[in-house]
Amino acid sequence: MHAILAIVTGATHTLAGASLVALAAAVVLHLGKVAAEARSWHAIVSHAHPNGTIRYRTSLGAFAGAIGANAVLPARVGETLRLGIMRRRVPGSTVGTIAGTIVLETGIEVVFGLVVIGALLLAGRSVGPVASPLASVRAHPLVLAALGGVAIVLGAIAWLARRRLAGATTSLVRGMSVVRAPRQLLRGVIAWKLVAWTFRFATVYCFLLAFHVGGGLWAVLLVIVAQNLAALLPLAPGNAGTQQAALAFALAGTVSAAAVLGFGVGMQAATALTDVVIGVVAVALVSSWSDVGDAIRPARRRLANVA
Repeated sequence: MHAILAIVTGATHTLAGASLVALAAAVVLHLGKVAAEARSWHAIVSHAHPNGTIRYRTSLGAFAGAIGANAVLPARVGETLRLGIMRRRVPGSTVGTIAGTIVLETGIEVVFGLVVIGALLLAGRSVGPVASPLASVRAHPLVLAALGGVAIVLGAIAWLARRRLAGATTSLVRGMSVVRAPRQLLRGVIAWKLVAWTFRFATVYCFLLAFHVGGGLWAVLLVIVAQNLAALLPLAPGNAGTQQAALAFALAGTVSAAAVLGFGVGMQAATALTDVVIGVVAVALVSSWSDVGDAIRPARRRLANVA
């Protein structure tokens, strides 16, 4: 009990001693990251709807609205809001097509995250209590076997559901049409993703400075990998709890538990508050909360017809 109280007290001191300048810089950089991510997705949506004029303001509003909703709702429910806004405001769009653009944008984000995780593994440095993550994986083949088992199960589910998915495949492929245009994919999508990830690294670095957590680029890498791993289980709003646990593991031995707790809580609180504010503003400017119901209504009709 005394140890827990000491950690909480230390975390409170970390939060109270935060640098407001570095914290403000982190928030501004976070806003830049959101804008760059929205620009990347905007290129995907625009290519999937070549006959219509889609304003970046609409894409930004839908993207920011989804982020704001995800900050307070579990299981990434905010993606429904993103889909609803775009389906209602993009001429000729369908639920499947917009969903395809979201799937592609998310997939590219996952690939970037895997690259960062790979860089951390190949670095050969210790991560928390693990001396060498790559060596640990090699020494435990059961981990690879478990991952292979998961892949097989997912493949089996997809095979069994192939007939039901066949009708949605055409729309999904249309939403991912930019992959057939390499130049536009690189310039309009990948390039802006690189900008967004640059902003992300800079944001985390400023948060580390704001809460006086050292470690430099290696600490930034550890934090981002921890965030990516926590995002694998988006059960709580903004991955609260899982993100703090991942940070505590990744930064163990680098800084004190109190500093990690204060840093994790402070960073998530600042980003969540920012996301909620820009999400509310975005919805007020380009949409309304009724778009959520408008997005899921067609799906309910299809289920009713099947029944």
